[in-house]
Parts: sequence; C-alpha cells; structure tokens
Amino acid sequence: MSHSLTDLDAAIAEAGLVPGQSPSPVLLPDASTVFAKRAARLREIAPGNGLAEWLSFVAILADAQHTVIGTAAQHQPEHQWLADLRALLAVVVPLVPATVRGVVEALEQSDNAALAECRERIHAGHARRDDLAAAPFLAAAEQVAWTRHAATLDAATTTPSAVSHQCPVCGQPPVAGMIHIGAASAGLRYLHCGTCGCAWHHVRATCVACGDSRELGYQMIEGGDQGIRAECCDHCHSTLKLFLLDKNPGFDPVADDLASIALDILVGEKGYQRIGGNPFLAMAAED
Repeated sequence: MSHSLTDLDAAIAEAGLVPGQSPSPVLLPDASTVFAKRAARLREIAPGNGLAEWLSFVAILADAQHTVIGTAAQHQPEHQWLADLRALLAVVVPLVPATVRGVVEALEQSDNAALAECRERIHAGHARRDDLAAAPFLAAAEQVAWTRHAATLDAATTTPSAVSHQCPVCGQPPVAGMIHIGAASAGLRYLHCGTCGCAWHHVRATCVACGDSRELGYQMIEGGDQGIRAECCDHCHSTLKLFLLDKNPGFDPVADDLASIALDILVGEKGYQRIGGNPFLAMAAED
C-alpha cells in the first residue's frame, strides 16, 4: 500500500522530525500526545488479535497515563513514579474490569516501600508470581514519570549513549526499532525506548547488541504483517523487533510490539534472545 507525501510528512512529524531538515540523533517524546495516540492504536489493532483483551486493558492504562502526565512533577523520575502511580490508580478505578479492581485497591493500600521493593524485583528479573498483577500499573507509572521528564529535555543537547542498546535518557534497552520514512529520514533506523519514549539513531544492518554485520537475518510471521520483522544475529543470538513505517506510518513501538508477540515466540523457539523487553510483559522468575 502506498502513502501520500502528506501521510509521510505527518508520520515524520509524529516521530519528532521536521521534513526537509537533517535528522536528529535523538528524538524526544511529545508528552501531550504520546499516550493518547498509543491508546488509539491499541484499540485499532486489538480486534481479532489473540491478545485483544490485554491490548484493550493497556489502552485503558494509556488513557489514564494521558490524564496524569499533564500534572506537574515534584521530583526526578526515579522518585516521581510513586506519585504518578497513586494518581493513575485513582483514575483507573472506574475504568478497569471488575476482576482487576481488587488489584488496584491492594496497590492503593500498599506503602511506598512495598511498592518500591516490588518494582525492584521486577526490574531485576526476580518478580514473584504475586508481583505480576501489579506489574502493568507500576510500568505505566514509570512511563509517565520518565516520559514527562524526557519531554522537557533538549534533543540537541541530549547525547546518545556510548552503549547503543541503552536509552540516552533513562538507560533502558529499546522495546523495538523503527525504520523511518520521508525525505529527511528515509531508511534510517531509530531505537525506541519503551519507558521514556525517547528514540535514538542507530545504523542499520549491524546488530544492536554486538555490532556484528555479517550474520544478521530477518524473521517474519508467514502471511503476517509485512511491516513487522525480527532482526536476528547469529553471532550473539540476540534479536530486535523492527517496524517499517513505509508499510504503516501508524505503528507504535509499545502497542505493536505487544500485538506481535507471536513473532517473539517464533524467534525464541529458534534460540534468539530479545535485546530488550516490553514494559507490559513482565514475567515471574522460575521457581
């Protein structure tokens, strides 16, 4: 499917680029729109997806994130997320399914120390099974705190990390890469952070994890979306999901990563390990 110049320019603008100008090494999020657009994208792709119920739930969280991010921050994001979590919980209570309200109420009654400990276990990969119900709410709060912070920075003075697979703002690995479109950025790859919404340029055809360029291959779901593929490195056995905006300018790195989990399963069965992860896909540690 072809797209008009207007469509391409709109996609560039939404990504933080200005058509006709040299691409920036770092793109910062627009805090006023990022979560509203994500909620809309989640609702667009949910019907017919095997994870439709989960995508719809994350859309509710994105709506709440859009509401909360407009409030003023009192602290740096490492601490602000707790206040944002309290605000998110108040907003989502009437919106989430009845089966989830008990989780929300338990989180509202938890003290900050317990919430911080839960967050640390999740980040360290040591999540308990009873942490998993809280995980999406904690992830949503962190996204709000870090995205609000990232949006206040100056892209021109934000230096890309020397470690290519770490976000220059919050230090997290990318949730996915996106191949951009338009006269200024056609074919350029940006890695997108799932926590703060920042994106940073990374040369194509080299592994983001190890830098190898000789043993890269691409995996896709047969008969699936042609704009979604996994870049797989046979040197270090890592993989990174890629979204091609020339196939669909509406791709959202977090939403579409969730919706394409079948591709993760495919490459995982072939022995590849994701470079990063999706904030809404926390897993419990093995017993």
